[in-house]
Amino acid sequence: MQRRTTRVAAMAAMGLLVSPAFAQLSTRPDAGTILETPRQIPTLPEPGGPPAVVVPVPPPAATFDRSVQLTPAAFRVQGNTLIAEADIQGVLQPYVGKSIDMAGLLQAAAAVRQLYRERGYILTEAYLPQQQFSATGGTVTIQVLEARVGKATVRLEGSGLSPTLADSIVRQALPAGTPITEQLLEKPVLLLRDLAGYEAVADVQPGANAGEADVVVVAKPSDKRFAALLGADNYGVRSAGEYRAYVDLEAQNLAGRGDVLSGRLQLADRSDNNLYRLGYSSTLDRYATRLGVLVARTEYALGKQFAALGAFGQAEVFNLSATQPFIRSRAYNLFGSVALERKDLTDRTTTPASTAERRVDSVRLSALGNFVDGLGGSSFSSYALSLTHGRLKLDPVSQALDASAALGLNTAGSFSKLNLEFQRATFLRASDRVQVNLLAQLASRNLTSAEQIGLGGPTGVRGYPVGEAVGDTGAVLNLEYRHQFAAVGGVPLGGSVFYDWGWVRFHQDGAPFPAPESQALGSAGFGLTAGTWGDYLATLQLAWRTTSDRPASDPDHKPRVWLTVQKWL
Repeated sequence: MQRRTTRVAAMAAMGLLVSPAFAQLSTRPDAGTILETPRQIPTLPEPGGPPAVVVPVPPPAATFDRSVQLTPAAFRVQGNTLIAEADIQGVLQPYVGKSIDMAGLLQAAAAVRQLYRERGYILTEAYLPQQQFSATGGTVTIQVLEARVGKATVRLEGSGLSPTLADSIVRQALPAGTPITEQLLEKPVLLLRDLAGYEAVADVQPGANAGEADVVVVAKPSDKRFAALLGADNYGVRSAGEYRAYVDLEAQNLAGRGDVLSGRLQLADRSDNNLYRLGYSSTLDRYATRLGVLVARTEYALGKQFAALGAFGQAEVFNLSATQPFIRSRAYNLFGSVALERKDLTDRTTTPASTAERRVDSVRLSALGNFVDGLGGSSFSSYALSLTHGRLKLDPVSQALDASAALGLNTAGSFSKLNLEFQRATFLRASDRVQVNLLAQLASRNLTSAEQIGLGGPTGVRGYPVGEAVGDTGAVLNLEYRHQFAAVGGVPLGGSVFYDWGWVRFHQDGAPFPAPESQALGSAGFGLTAGTWGDYLATLQLAWRTTSDRPASDPDHKPRVWLTVQKWL
């Protein structure tokens, strides 16, 4: 510890401590580590979401003479183009060579219909056409009527949504003549529901021709066009303002295209630490491609143990993104995204006087999605896999320090990194679920602080502070069991127990000076919640570190307490 302190003091005397390239040695926060990057992962699907399609009820079966008996030698299936003949004959085999009545023949036709239902063809019918039946040894014909799209139209209830946009989305998703599946009918409905401020449902009606079904998608505005969130927490970096208050504002469908204008203002208990963020996104075309733009500015000034440095700075971010839905259904979804981003980072100190400037230009390709399954119980999972390629530019002084053979980390220039985010919630009962969160990053080389991964904090290893164990490559795993208690005084209450684990490699290509190669951290604890998401919510988490390493960036609190209070308006 004495050797480390001496090294830091020597670097400070040389004016090196203020350079972001050496932040790992000092654990001093900078514009890159304080910068808040929104997570890429989409929201988990709601369990038992509302149905997207209203399917007409089939007419009751016709009456028949139950005394008629026959023994079919084979079945002939007509009209099937979507399912192989062998698959259909497989479900009819139990009825071949057996003495059955008319009810049995109807059951055989129903078995074919059910096979189509299981493959997603929810409107396809199978029936017995008019024919002569032989008492024994004959062939029974089953007619299949595979439903296809006739006309697809949109009916708007209320004003505000662009009729042209809504109609183009529905027509693109439901081309005439396409075989009708449940997923096919769901897609345009869910794409319209994705337009902020609107609800939608599909109504299926008989078409003009046999085997055709006309689809009418009904869209109407939701109740809320404007929303606000007030919140406070202690999720900040201690030396830059641990306690924070924020307000999120959102306006929906301003231009009639399901667009969203959003903003955040965040203030910390230190007056010089603020976050300003403004974003806008809108649907562009019939493919429901969504274009988004985001600008953000973070300002900071360090106190506490870094007060003597007079350290301050800012981070400015500009992000342009496009997101395309490839698969859209209630059971599983897949989106693709491309984002261009620029980060301008400035760090200054007054003692000694110095300025360090960095610019990061990057492009990120992402695959995002979620799905529902029954493994281990009713489960809902979300994921985001991203590949980022970028380039770091430094000011001349920082460039020279970064390239120093004795102390430089050689972060300037091109870099790549692969990121994975995964969340899974398994519902054991209505009141109990198991939550698994995984966050991982693999870097191609040594990275600047704005591109690194950190282990500590309320969404990481909760027994350690924000900014603890920051490095180039790493992973964080959270395991949590949650239980919903009975409401007390009308207030919903919940509890949880959790375990966190994380590992980080500090320098992907190593460092030219003595430094630890990697670190693993763990913690365990419990949490309490009061309220409900979307109304009001207070959360309290207490975490104890389970590994022997003491925090390097903050005093060692046992337990470490995380608190949030939120109110939606």
